[in-house]
Amino acid sequence: MIETLLHSLNAVGVILVLTACGYVCAALGWITPEVKSFLSKYIMRFAVPVMVVYSLRSNLTLELLESFWRMLLIPLICSSALYMLAGLVAKSLRLEPKQNSVFKLMCSVSNAMFIGYSMCMELFGEACTPYVMTYYLVNTAFAQLVGVAGIRRASGADGHSHKDAILAFFKTPSILGVLVGVLIIVADIRLPTLAMSCMKYVNNTVTPLALLMAGNTIHEIGLKSLRLDRVQLSVMAFRFLIAPGLCLLLCAVFGVTGLARDVLVVQTAMPVLTQAVVASTEYGGDERMAAQGVAISTLACFVVIPALMLML
Repeated sequence: MIETLLHSLNAVGVILVLTACGYVCAALGWITPEVKSFLSKYIMRFAVPVMVVYSLRSNLTLELLESFWRMLLIPLICSSALYMLAGLVAKSLRLEPKQNSVFKLMCSVSNAMFIGYSMCMELFGEACTPYVMTYYLVNTAFAQLVGVAGIRRASGADGHSHKDAILAFFKTPSILGVLVGVLIIVADIRLPTLAMSCMKYVNNTVTPLALLMAGNTIHEIGLKSLRLDRVQLSVMAFRFLIAPGLCLLLCAVFGVTGLARDVLVVQTAMPVLTQAVVASTEYGGDERMAAQGVAISTLACFVVIPALMLML
């Protein structure tokens, strides 16, 4: 138990230090809007797709892929249940429609990439990547097709059809990376050594740069503006108690154990999805509530994860 605690504290410490570096860089004015735009595009449009292909080719086998239907079903059921439960809680909190939709998104999906992938890499090593990517696939699909769509409807800005949303989802570079990686496994394509070596270097840039971005996000929100009110307490309860508890239950029901279970549970206990702020800003949701949720939950996860690891 002590060894597990020390390992998780070390992993969380690495994530915290790199996130703090991003915060300091932002405070010093080094992460300008241009730098932020470059980092975001580099990470999400190039580095993450390359990382996905490299990691899946290195860690995923056809036999393991055939058993992944449970890995898809568990996060789908979990996110759907959380979204519906959050709707009931939002009514009890008497949130306005624009707040209601943002609250449900905050409670039902997690930051599976910028914080989640980095955390799992530190906790479990590169072998976790196939499970992280499977969760990310479902998490992103649910966020786009249900969560963000709900915010658009609540604001009266929903001019997108379901077909447009689905097409946009499959055009996402990281999702394309997952599909290409799976295709390579199914077709048993052996990539050249040179290509794998280059992709490995790109893969190694994802975690530190993603955490610098996370630190910059916290700086943009501002620590002084954080308020832990009833709404944020409810969000924290969903993110760090209800979500991992439900995931543990579903893993037991579907017989998912070992590394796969641990990765799924940690991913469900990650902070609020950063896209909640972006969607709220773009479609007229409660941007301030979303921003506070992202910052508070990101800071809180550094305390929650070591305790959660002792339970796994």
